[in-house]
Amino acid sequence: MLPTHAVLKLSGRILSDEGLAELLSQVETTIGAGSKNWLCDLSELTYCNSTGLNLFVRILTKSRNAGGDCALVNLQPGVQKLFELSKLNEIFTSYASIEEAMERYNTIS
Repeated sequence: MLPTHAVLKLSGRILSDEGLAELLSQVETTIGAGSKNWLCDLSELTYCNSTGLNLFVRILTKSRNAGGDCALVNLQPGVQKLFELSKLNEIFTSYASIEEAMERYNTIS
């Protein structure tokens, strides 16, 4: 049995849809198998544009539709600024570390 949370570690830059369909398919498969809470580790994501923001909104939507949630972890300053400018920081919960996020999920589970 899978844990109720899964970690998605993204790196580099998200500027286009290239590879995102496959990633979302994996997310759906993992949610279907029981991991409905997602921790998106963005410690190595240096930049994203609206395509990246859309990816996170879609993961959040899929998670919430399954009764879970999606949290952002280790946001880099440039990516964090984009979330603030788009007001998406008001929708997503963010944590400084994977450990902090896992502790929070274990508290509410």
